[in-house]
Amino acid sequence: MSSRFISHIRWWFFIAPLLALFLMPLLDNEQLFEVYPAETDSVSALLGQDRADDAIERANTDFKTWFVDTGAVRATMDQSNHNDLGDAVGNEFARRWAHNFWYLIYRMTYRASVMRVWLLGTILLCIASFIDGGCKRKVNAAAGGVVRPLHFHVAAHGILLVLGVVFSVLMIPMPILAPFWIGVSALLVFLVWRAAASYQ
Repeated sequence: MSSRFISHIRWWFFIAPLLALFLMPLLDNEQLFEVYPAETDSVSALLGQDRADDAIERANTDFKTWFVDTGAVRATMDQSNHNDLGDAVGNEFARRWAHNFWYLIYRMTYRASVMRVWLLGTILLCIASFIDGGCKRKVNAAAGGVVRPLHFHVAAHGILLVLGVVFSVLMIPMPILAPFWIGVSALLVFLVWRAAASYQ
């Protein structure tokens, strides 16, 4: 079971997002890499305009600090403009990939800044649900209840799946509306509780 668990970790946290990160910019459609208006509108509707503006400002600051000020964007764009492919088609392909790649990175940065609004609350609720689940497990054990390892197995893999989906969804080419993060938080809290209550 542990080897399968480790293989799932490798897939959901490394292989799938990494492949998407480098393969998606090959698509010849700039609109697939922009921050969708429906996405920003949903954040504004749910959190208010001030907090929506804060998320955009935080994304801009983080992107500038991590990628612009460090010279990563400039180096990548310069390299795409002076590649060794030696033909116009190759040069255009490299420029398009670099352009789409950084648009994708910015959208990921924006979505991460929106996700952070719920991060602290989700962590606190997960801690509380873990404690409550542990108490539930002890009560069941004291009452001679049946422990169901399958429930723990399913809940643990569910947690892994949710976390993997969260990292992958940062780059998915469709609007991620603000209520999505509420659903993710609620599901994660429930799975943590179920795992703690079913642990043997």
